[in-house]
Amino acid sequence: MKDRTWIELSRAAISANLKNFRALLSPKTLLTAVIKSNAYGHGLLETAELAHKAGADLFGVNSLEEAKLLRAKYPEFKILIMGEVPGLAERTSEVSDPNFWIIVSRTEEVRILTNCKPSPQIHLKVDTGMARLGFFGADLERTFSEIKSEGLRLDGIATHFASTEDVLEQKYSKEQMKSFSEAILLAEKFGFKNLVKHACASASTMLFPEAHYDLVRVGISLYGLWPSLQTRLSLHLSGKKDFNLSPVLSWKTRIVHIKTVPEDSFVGYGSTYQTSAPTRIAVVPVGYYEGLDRKLSNNGVMLVKGKRAKILGRICMNMTMLDITHIHDAEIGDVVTILGKDREEEISADDHANWTYTINYEVTTRISESVPKKIAE
Repeated sequence: MKDRTWIELSRAAISANLKNFRALLSPKTLLTAVIKSNAYGHGLLETAELAHKAGADLFGVNSLEEAKLLRAKYPEFKILIMGEVPGLAERTSEVSDPNFWIIVSRTEEVRILTNCKPSPQIHLKVDTGMARLGFFGADLERTFSEIKSEGLRLDGIATHFASTEDVLEQKYSKEQMKSFSEAILLAEKFGFKNLVKHACASASTMLFPEAHYDLVRVGISLYGLWPSLQTRLSLHLSGKKDFNLSPVLSWKTRIVHIKTVPEDSFVGYGSTYQTSAPTRIAVVPVGYYEGLDRKLSNNGVMLVKGKRAKILGRICMNMTMLDITHIHDAEIGDVVTILGKDREEEISADDHANWTYTINYEVTTRISESVPKKIAE
């Protein structure tokens, strides 16, 4: 039976993207493939396979649950767990893995992980301006003091940039780098001198070579998507005009029904679209349950035989209607491209983001995990 809808992942694209990032790094800097949150909608295990074969040094995940899924397939590969682990004190047997690198924010978490046998690597999060996880100032100094006085283990120190991808002017990011440098010096003052240091996600890896440190964490751009238009402009203005990204994901479906309706017919729930002439309509079995944003109703397009077909009416839970009046040879069973290329036309995650007033991250991560993934060479 043919799939109603599916995702194709390009092995060549993910390999090329990782290769491009490698070229920016020192040979000693580790490259983390961030595949958290179902690999930004691309499929956790499928993307892990591609990134592993393309030479990533670590996987980056959000949760212990994701790490355990990966550990079952990759028994000794390094996995960076970047999110909080609720109920950590009751889960010591699950985190007792020397190849788990776990980012923590509080002394009690360091204490719990230090006492694990074996202990995972413990990386302390520093808040340099995100106001999310970690501490700064007097709270950070107190944390270092407690860790030192109790003889606890510390293997790494990390932070996260707040606005690298949002503006061409990088003053705030520079301030964060300064704050992180001060945190590293503070750690050394308490005797922690050989910590694994990391700060960069995709945009900062491209723009701030001085902040690469020992490890970078490449997420959105692993998948061939730019963190923002400003990031791309900033990179090209810095002279790296030959740095390119290749989208990894194509999202496809098939026509399951075709009909022609007369002039003045209403289409879909709420009668939000009315035809102005006889209209040939194709129905595809994808809707907001599968992750197609409802704001694309009467707004977005899909590709049929290399031509753009407008979405008519409101997107349904599991179906969407397309205008194929101008695509005379379209038939039931034909492939329809939701995201990706078809002949000379292309619809990108950025197109969807622009049409729905969001970011490309959300466009791909909202695709349902139930959509099957296929790896294409």
